[in-house]
Amino acid sequence: MDTRILVIGLIIGIIIGIGVGYAVFSSTPSRTVTITSTIPYTTTITRTTTTTMPTTITSTITKTQTITQTSTTTPSEYTIKLAYDPKIGFYLVDSKGMTLYFFAKDYDGTSKCYGDCAKKWPPFYTEKIIVSPGLNPDDFSVITREDGSKQIAYKGWPLYYFFKDEKPGDIKGDGVKGVWFVAKPDYTVMIAVRDDLGAYLVDDKGMTLYVFKKDELGKSNCYGDCAEKWPIFSPNKLIIPSTLNITDFYFIKRDDGTVQLTYKGWPLYYFFMDTNRGDVKGQGVKNVWYVASITGN
Repeated sequence: MDTRILVIGLIIGIIIGIGVGYAVFSSTPSRTVTITSTIPYTTTITRTTTTTMPTTITSTITKTQTITQTSTTTPSEYTIKLAYDPKIGFYLVDSKGMTLYFFAKDYDGTSKCYGDCAKKWPPFYTEKIIVSPGLNPDDFSVITREDGSKQIAYKGWPLYYFFKDEKPGDIKGDGVKGVWFVAKPDYTVMIAVRDDLGAYLVDDKGMTLYVFKKDELGKSNCYGDCAEKWPIFSPNKLIIPSTLNITDFYFIKRDDGTVQLTYKGWPLYYFFMDTNRGDVKGQGVKNVWYVASITGN
C-alpha cells in the first residue's frame, strides 16, 4: 500500500514537472529593444522600451519645418535716413546725417550738374540702399551720369550734397539761386527749370502742370472731353519748395464736386499726352494751354 502511494506521487510529480517545463520553453522571453526615430534637421531621439518582439524596430518620422527669419536693421546701418527741422519738416540725409538736395534743372530725371557745378554740389551715391522707417526703398533708383559714374535718385530726382554744409543739420543749400532745394520726401509740388521755358510747376515726380487761358481766376471751365485730355491736379495735401509762397495756392471746388488746386488763381492740370517726366507736349496747344509758370503769366 505504501509502495503504491509512493509510485503514484512520483508519477504525478513527473507530470507536473513536464508541464511546467513545456510552458517555460514555449514562452518567448522578454527582450530590450532600442527604437530610433530620425527627424530631419533635428537631433536623433533614442528611447528604450521592453517588448516581446524579437527584432529591432527602426522608424523614420518626416517633419515639415517652417523657418521664419527676422532681420533687424540698426540705425547705424541706414544709408539714407529722414531728419527733421522745425522750419523745413522731414528731409533726406545720408548715413552721417548730411543733407541731400534736388536740382530743378533735373526735371527729366537726368543730371544737369557737371564741372564746377558738381564740385559745389557733389552727386550722392551709396552702393547699398538701406532706408530708415518712413521711406520706401522703391522710390530710390540708380542713374548713370554722363561721365559714367553712378548717382542715387529719389522719385526720379538725382540727389546731391552741398559743399558749404559742414556738419549734420546744415541746410545751407536750400533755395540757392531758386533751383536747389532740400530733398523732402513729401513734396506735392516742385519747380522745374528749362532754358526755353524758365521756371514752372511740376508734381513730385516731375510731371508738368498746366494752366488754361479760358479759365477764370478761381474757376475751371474745363469739363467733359476737355477734362479727359487735361486731367485736373488735385493733391491730397500741399507741400512746396521754400521759394514758393503758400498763399499763392488754393483749393477750389469744381462744378462737378471735385477739388482742384490753383496757383495764383489759375486751376492746374496735367496733359494726357505727357507720358514721361519732363514732357511739355501741352505747351501752346491751341494757344490756350501753357505750362504753369511760377511768375503766374
